Amino acid sequence: MNTRLNVLAMTSAALLLGLAWTGNSLAQQASPAMPAPELDRVSCTEVDWHQNMKRDYPWVANACHEAIVVDGQKWARFEAVFQTLNRDGSITSNFRNDRGRSLGNVTLKPGPDQRVLLDGRPTRFSDLQRGQVLNFYAPEGMYAFTTAPGVPATEVVQIVEPAPVSQPPRQLAQAEPTTTTRPATLPATAGLLPIMVLGGLLSLLGGISLTMRRCLTGRNGR
Repeated sequence: MNTRLNVLAMTSAALLLGLAWTGNSLAQQASPAMPAPELDRVSCTEVDWHQNMKRDYPWVANACHEAIVVDGQKWARFEAVFQTLNRDGSITSNFRNDRGRSLGNVTLKPGPDQRVLLDGRPTRFSDLQRGQVLNFYAPEGMYAFTTAPGVPATEVVQIVEPAPVSQPPRQLAQAEPTTTTRPATLPATAGLLPIMVLGGLLSLLGGISLTMRRCLTGRNGR
């Protein structure tokens, strides 16, 4: 009797082990494990920035917190504080460095189906509230931002390029014209001097004439 019970127990255990092994094999065949992307972290100084990124956001290198390498490509990570949802559907966020200092605003135009990770949960951009901290990523050599590293190009968030700052035209310095104004009337001394000179000449001529006449008169009287 005991022998039969032992045989039944061993047979049942073997059947259970066989079923478990078969189920595990079928599960592995039905859903093969996807290889996880290789992740690594490097310094932001190793990122090669797109020229337009440096032109529009000259502080971008200082705002980078770290660079994440996904399958050989670098993705610069940023932290930004959400500011506002604009009427055209774009959002404006303030990018800050690793010390929390504000460096500048960036306006992005997410697609209707795009989400951003907030505390690890995908969240609509329209559900964001002012002051919430977001993570953005910039793929190396591209003028773009994403909400996660290693995503395909279809999940890139469009950048709304800042309007160029208009500068007033430079004006060459011009010398102010100097105007000389002539007095309406000459000074009184300028008018009397010729008269005095003329009077002196007349008096001198008169004296000379009188002296010559006297001399002539004296000679005739002799």
